[in-house]
Formats: sequence, C-alpha cells, structure tokens
Amino acid sequence: MMTPGDHFIKDAARAFAKLVADSDIHGGITQSPEGLEEVAATVVSIMGGGAVFSPETAADLRQAAREAYQERLQFLKSISGRIGGG
Repeated sequence: MMTPGDHFIKDAARAFAKLVADSDIHGGITQSPEGLEEVAATVVSIMGGGAVFSPETAADLRQAAREAYQERLQFLKSISGRIGGG
C-alpha cells in the first residue's frame, strides 16, 4: 500500500509535470506564474487531489510538480541553444 510520504508519489507528480513541460515547449506555450500554478494543480488533481491526499500532501505534490516543470523547462532551454534552437 502506498502512503502519501512515498517517494513514488512525488516522483510521479514530477514525471507528469516534466511531460507537460515537454509538450508546452513543443507547442510553443509559455506558462505565466499563474499558468504554472494551474499545471501543478492539474497534475495533483489527476493523481486524485483532495479525495486521495491530505491538504498538506497535495501542497507538497503541487510544489514538486512546479519544481519539476521549471527544471525541465530550464533543461530544454539550455539544450535548445546547443542544438541550434532558440
């Protein structure tokens, strides 16, 4: 049985947020800070949201999703310059 403290759950939120970042970059979408909050909230909602997680755990997962999205975005921007992109 998984518990909210399992690293698997945070890793899943991070992985999903990175996929969203990949899609956004591919589609030419730039998220505002508010948009990034919506992405993080949506990731947690798809994972079950308040029906599955305590408010504290949901907040931790949103934070993990935000961080992962931003990390992926920075990574993709850094390699795009090396391979001839923007």
